[in-house]
Amino acid sequence: MNNFEQEIENLDLRLFEKIESQSDDDDKQSLLACQFAVRNLRPKYNYLEIGSYLGGSIQPYLLDEKCARVFSIDKRPPSQPDERGATYSYLNNSTARMLENLKRVAPVDKITTIDGDTRGEVKPEQIDEKIQLCFIDGEHTDGAAFSDFKFCLDVLDASGAIVFHDAPTVYNGIAECIAHLEKKGIKFRAYSLPAVVFAVEIGDFPLHESQPILERLLNNHRSYIYSLQYNDYYRRFANRKPFRLYRSIAAKLKGINKFD
Repeated sequence: MNNFEQEIENLDLRLFEKIESQSDDDDKQSLLACQFAVRNLRPKYNYLEIGSYLGGSIQPYLLDEKCARVFSIDKRPPSQPDERGATYSYLNNSTARMLENLKRVAPVDKITTIDGDTRGEVKPEQIDEKIQLCFIDGEHTDGAAFSDFKFCLDVLDASGAIVFHDAPTVYNGIAECIAHLEKKGIKFRAYSLPAVVFAVEIGDFPLHESQPILERLLNNHRSYIYSLQYNDYYRRFANRKPFRLYRSIAAKLKGINKFD
């Protein structure tokens, strides 16, 4: 067994060591668990991600001989909106910079980069291979998350997986994605993984049967509690005295604070 095989089986964080990533250790191991599951389901697979920035999340796929192609879609804006209410800046955000980073990891021949947005700029026809695993980590707005998801559905193989990062930020967008699948009658399974990863299996693609994924599902409290705490500042804000007083008066007037 070579070093990569051992490292991916152990969900070894050293697979992310050469380029800074915006994921925490739990996220990185959940992403490695998804990769491990996919490579055990298919002898070869193609990976697509939306939102690459410095290339940190591409590292393990570049090292994986079973990953035949990597597609990276990123509009490369200097700043972008976010459901958390702030505009986030991405300095020196360029495809050239990302590729230079990735050359420190491995040759970049299997990477196809596309600068653009799935809301009209990038077309599914530009992805010339069927994809088995998609990772969505682009603009953190509900609208962008839904647009990116529909794009991934268009380029996905008959069975595959679509994985979101920062699920507690774009949860309304993810809810819209799930409603879309239900409306279209598309077979799927969906679940959260520590810390802020959300996976959607499309068709017959049982990532959840892989031991690393199963372990995370059996300990799902880690993602559930983290997600609630992630947004707890909204509750703290809503519980300030003026808001509590307003809710108390409203409850009394409506009679919804009394139980018989």
